[in-house]
Amino acid sequence: MFLKSTNSYLDTYLGKIMPKLQEIDVYVKSEEGYFDTEHVADMLELNESEVLEIMSANNIRRIGKRDFFKIMQEGSSWICGLYRRELECGSPLIYTRKNIAYIYRIDIDRLNSVCDFLGISEVTSYTLPHLLAQIAV
Repeated sequence: MFLKSTNSYLDTYLGKIMPKLQEIDVYVKSEEGYFDTEHVADMLELNESEVLEIMSANNIRRIGKRDFFKIMQEGSSWICGLYRRELECGSPLIYTRKNIAYIYRIDIDRLNSVCDFLGISEVTSYTLPHLLAQIAV
């Protein structure tokens, strides 16, 4: 039987992933003009040198909103990796079990067991928290 753990993927999602995504969302939506390289590096948990390398490789002179997401897509931090994997899956409204396992780096066998237990065949933004709550970290 699956029980909600005090250290579940949901705890990680609510405590680490969601706040970081909200911080990025507010920053991108509220900033006017170009973004500060050092602040972008800090926001994405990257070294400033990595941001500058990505900018150079992509002919980005100043970081605008689109450039921010290009840097996020190519960065090496955990949040950049999560974003990149989400994009690779096409950011669907309905996720497969395989998508969720890949995006959140959850063992597919564990994920399948929990999905079977909960009767979840496809994952949506509504069912994702229920699923993540059942998977211990």
